[in-house]
Amino acid sequence: HRESLNRLMTNLRSTQPHFVRCIIPNEIKKPGYMEWNLVLHQLRCNGVLEGIRICRKGFPSRVQYEEFAQRYVILYAAAKKDKDFCDWKQQSKEICAGIELDDAKHKFGHTKLFFKAGVIGDLEDERDEKIAAILTSLQSYMRYKLALVTYQEAVKRRDSIDLIQTNIRAFQYLKDWEWMKIIFK
Repeated sequence: HRESLNRLMTNLRSTQPHFVRCIIPNEIKKPGYMEWNLVLHQLRCNGVLEGIRICRKGFPSRVQYEEFAQRYVILYAAAKKDKDFCDWKQQSKEICAGIELDDAKHKFGHTKLFFKAGVIGDLEDERDEKIAAILTSLQSYMRYKLALVTYQEAVKRRDSIDLIQTNIRAFQYLKDWEWMKIIFK
């Protein structure tokens, strides 16, 4: 019981619930056993299913303009502005227009941007794809630079081997020359 309660409290602290409904999974108080009809009846009577239906018809997701602009500007980089002074609402409008977000899926409020259910998830997926593409191109560029350094070192090594061999051949040819013996002395 204590472990279950601790998990519940951890879950509640990690989210921002507006309300909490307690559902009894069965009447025999057996852990891990659920009577689906009982649970469905409780959800209907508590109005949870109706609340979910109303929430889906409305705009359940809300995001502050500044948070939206900072998080999703990566999807439309042309909307990037100076951080010192910025009209976050205008920048958010530019981002929504730039990513061609359907007007029926979002509404602009005074301080927040409201989204239909699931739109934030779609934006997060797009953002993750964009970040993955950026990181892949960055990784590709860095691998290219490392390979270029390795290649240039190999070319230097090859050229220096040729130079050393040429110098050794010249030395071998000239070491018995009388003038060279005088120069060495």
